[in-house]
Amino acid sequence: MSGNRHTGHKPETTEQKDLQSRLVDQAMQWLARDGADIEGTDTHVAFQKWCGQSADHEQAARAVRAFLSDRDFDDILRKFDTEKGTGARNHAPSSTRQISIPFGKPRRSTPPRLTNVRKAIWGGVAMCVAILVAVLTLSPADHSGHPGYIAANMAPVRQFLPDGSELQLAPGTRLYWEFTERERHIVLEDGAVVISAAPNKDRPLVVTTPQSRVVVVGTRFVVIGDDQTSEVGVAEGTVRVQQQQSPPAREVTLHAGEGVTVSSGGDVRRHDFNGDNITQILEGWRVFSPAKLSDVIHAVSRQSGMEIWLDPGIADLEIRGRFNVADAMVSLDLIARTTGTRMIELPFDQYLLVR
Repeated sequence: MSGNRHTGHKPETTEQKDLQSRLVDQAMQWLARDGADIEGTDTHVAFQKWCGQSADHEQAARAVRAFLSDRDFDDILRKFDTEKGTGARNHAPSSTRQISIPFGKPRRSTPPRLTNVRKAIWGGVAMCVAILVAVLTLSPADHSGHPGYIAANMAPVRQFLPDGSELQLAPGTRLYWEFTERERHIVLEDGAVVISAAPNKDRPLVVTTPQSRVVVVGTRFVVIGDDQTSEVGVAEGTVRVQQQQSPPAREVTLHAGEGVTVSSGGDVRRHDFNGDNITQILEGWRVFSPAKLSDVIHAVSRQSGMEIWLDPGIADLEIRGRFNVADAMVSLDLIARTTGTRMIELPFDQYLLVR
């Protein structure tokens, strides 16, 4: 019984987006070459031939030219160049992603300064790649081919396991399950899942995240996990939660109405949990109290499916509040107003948060 059919995306939509992304990347590479925008050069002739392969190729070229001519993004690149020249330290926020620009309608024609902007943007690309090194090396293994893999991308997913346990995945959640003779094992990679566990005293249900191990015989509870923390809340029954980050392992027992948060550093913090909040969690609501801005942006980007860029200089800004991470626009607007930052809409349905 495989969960990899439940992804919240239509296959044809995903394939089209992948094609568009590849063409945009290729167009960016073409426009980074000397002579690409100078008529009569061999590079220009070859680029025009590439553009003529299909309407999608031509649209990708127009989209990249509009992106390179965007004044707001040019201002951000100048800021990055200034920080780089002054030796400013850049952190690697968990929300930082490799540059992958989706389609959007071009907003104006390419100005004469395109060559200078092109040089600036590729300097910014090189800088972003450097920032990404630490993030990419820590990326979890790809388990999408696992027979028990389940992902909820743009919409919640509900699925029953062979033992009768029910899983409800919030948008942006990825996990996989496998059963052995000794235990029923669920590995939560990212997101939030509500589990109604079927009773089985001889084979307990175990849910693991990078920070915690949750053991249960039969109950209803929620587990939320990402790179930095995991959270467990119990609506019915009893579970045992063990932090896995630093020895000696600390274990707490939770009953209905109780919860715990385990950080990447091994800190364990107990709190009350209202079972009525489960529905809100499945809709995307999360409480951050406190959290780094980079972690909040990472959660919003993951659960909304929207590409969001974050100025590295504000990645460690502390933020508190209750946000619907599945609704990127509302969350970004609220974050911008409460932190004194500003949100810039880029030409390809991407957003940038800067100070």
